[in-house]
Amino acid sequence: MSLFQCELCGCCEDTALSHNGFFRTQVFDWTGIEDRRGKKLCSACGPMKYVDGYPTEDEGHWHQHFDRVFLPKGMFRTAQNGNLEHIENGDQNFRKYAVPGES
Repeated sequence: MSLFQCELCGCCEDTALSHNGFFRTQVFDWTGIEDRRGKKLCSACGPMKYVDGYPTEDEGHWHQHFDRVFLPKGMFRTAQNGNLEHIENGDQNFRKYAVPGES
């Protein structure tokens, strides 16, 4: 399991729960959310359909497998061990940096 920070909303996400951040852009329908294409996205910010029109499983809303923790945007990266780390100081206790986010 690797964690990453969503480039749109800033929350912490697991690659296994978000189609690996939606990097395989060619398989998803980006209609109406073209500006998100190419960004590393959480399940709530990702596309809701594949190009063939078939709906994705949990995408378009939070998956509820763990609490959604919002972080200051652009301040975290994936560490070598798969955890999130603060870009400036390397701290992996990302929860202490939580900020209010959307519900």
